[in-house]
Amino acid sequence: MPLYEIHHSCPLTTSQQHALATAITTLHCTTFSAPSAFVNTAFHGPSPASPRIYVGGTPQRTNYILGHLRPRPDNAAKQAHVVSALTRLWNELARPVDGVLGRVGEELGAGCTPKRGEGRLDDERALHNVFLMEDIVAGAEQGFALPVAGKDGEWAESNMREFERRAGDGDESMRGLVREYEAKL
Repeated sequence: MPLYEIHHSCPLTTSQQHALATAITTLHCTTFSAPSAFVNTAFHGPSPASPRIYVGGTPQRTNYILGHLRPRPDNAAKQAHVVSALTRLWNELARPVDGVLGRVGEELGAGCTPKRGEGRLDDERALHNVFLMEDIVAGAEQGFALPVAGKDGEWAESNMREFERRAGDGDESMRGLVREYEAKL
């Protein structure tokens, strides 16, 4: 139901991407009580064709996360938690090179030296921005119309027979969804 886009100018390994996607899914599911089968994470990595990001009118190499969410009333505290948690997850899972974060001043790889302070533009592996946008007003995912935010439980109940049918037909995503809901009962 959400879409988290990770735009990174520094290289991320497949294992770092997997770890971030898994951690973001867990974060979103525990914060918003959403089923994991509908949490989407996309990675947009470095390439010569990548668009340049300008900060203050100057081109910069940046890493940032855009979170596209469904609008919810009174959501500020949860959003602040997600922003903080995304920054922590990036620092734990994406800043390390070869699994080692290193100490300040220790060389981490080609052009990757950690700097003091989070989000510094001169730190190639830092997370520079996190933006959450409540811009998903309608949509469909895996053949199901998205529910109104906060009505996920009712939506799941009304679609459970179809989830179970598709799970029985071998749809692994639906099998996982049915298992999640059974575990919550």
